[in-house]
Amino acid sequence: MGFKDLREYIEFLRRNKNILEISDEVSTELEIAYLTREATYSKMPALLFTNVKNFPEWKVITNIFNSLNVFYNIFGSNKLEEISGKFLDEFLGQLPTTFFEKIRSFAEMSKLGKVFPKSKKPVFELHEEYSLDKFPALRTWPKDAGRYFTFSITITKDPDTEVHNLSVYRIQLVNQKEAIVHWQAFKRGSITANKYLKKGITKVPVAIINGVDPITTFVAASPVPPGLDKYLFAGILRQEGVEVTRLDNGILVPANAESVIEGYVDLNDVRLEGPFGDHLGYYTPADFYPTLKVERIYVRDQPIFHATSVGKPPLEDAWIGRAVERLFLPFLKMIVPELVDMNLPEYGLFTGIGIFSIRKTYPGQGKRAMMALWGVGQLSLLKMIIVVDEDVNVHDINQILYAISSTVDPKRDVLIVDNVLTDSLDHTTPHPPLGSKIGIDATRKFREEVGREWPEEVSDDPEVVKRMEKILKKIKDQYPLSK
Repeated sequence: MGFKDLREYIEFLRRNKNILEISDEVSTELEIAYLTREATYSKMPALLFTNVKNFPEWKVITNIFNSLNVFYNIFGSNKLEEISGKFLDEFLGQLPTTFFEKIRSFAEMSKLGKVFPKSKKPVFELHEEYSLDKFPALRTWPKDAGRYFTFSITITKDPDTEVHNLSVYRIQLVNQKEAIVHWQAFKRGSITANKYLKKGITKVPVAIINGVDPITTFVAASPVPPGLDKYLFAGILRQEGVEVTRLDNGILVPANAESVIEGYVDLNDVRLEGPFGDHLGYYTPADFYPTLKVERIYVRDQPIFHATSVGKPPLEDAWIGRAVERLFLPFLKMIVPELVDMNLPEYGLFTGIGIFSIRKTYPGQGKRAMMALWGVGQLSLLKMIIVVDEDVNVHDINQILYAISSTVDPKRDVLIVDNVLTDSLDHTTPHPPLGSKIGIDATRKFREEVGREWPEEVSDDPEVVKRMEKILKKIKDQYPLSK
């Protein structure tokens, strides 16, 4: 059972002494962001700022997702793969066999009734006098273009299917009623906007919400499979439906949100957004994105604002990425059946390097797997893919280095693909969002791949191992490994 809202989660953190409440006066100009980053780097708990300069009615919470243990608490399990694996077994076992057929069939599944969104009266109220400058949005780095919403959730609705999408995009505040939404061309928000544009609609209805339960927030930041309503997926993970209310523009929003901005994104009004200090640890150059026009603002009594700061890893986005990696592994195995495990290292920036182990049964399978992985959702942004055999621990960098050193011939096993989609935030690419990728096949090779039999690996004589067991134990007892 998930937390009802952000406040219930904060009470949970208080009971477990996993939140620090800061009563010193701090500013949204750089100070909160700095303290948040230092807290994450130092493995400290969530921070609740109760004395925010120039915003006396607000509290600001940051560093909610400060470690992988946070997700174990949120989901009630330290085996995140089993959560999604159980869902796939329980709900998808009797459905059509292909992955995308299964995704399209979700809405027809009666078993999912309890996890569908549920209508509820909102806890927030309309504030006619409210404007964007009244929100305690953060300036996170000295050369940022302004104050930003960094953990607000942008909600759009598909004009054809009415499937709702919740995503976390940075939003630069421009004035009291306008902001710039940084949704990249390959993101679901932008794809949805293009559907409206094809219908001749240039004003895309949206809602910008802030301060909801941690699972819904996590889902908004996650690469949920296309076509799957994120409210439904959040309900699946919460084991109960998200309580929602419908705005005048038709968008469903969580009824327990701390704040809601109702309006539209004007596709005819694109403006220069940025620079912004991003998760690569560099400032993203300014670029053009569409403008949000605010129509109505709703705020809860004594509101709490959820924010974060990105920069050099590992910060909150790194731990979100690690949870995504574990939770979505069973989904990925449906698409790439030979996949055994994966590692998207924090310092690999999650779109920089991905390491995957496969169950190799035929020649060329390593390269086939890397191309299949590049064709899946957010993995299409990976700059480097390393594929290893199933007996290699993808989370042990020494085993990875050994696999590369002992199985790779650079000319045969390294694949470079040019002029393909990359992360548009990657400043190393010559023409964003297009760049190059590298794939390394670090699997043991079949005869067909190397032109001869692959040599046998060394291994101990089992009879010698058995004979020497007592002597080895005696040696280890005299000189324990802990010394």
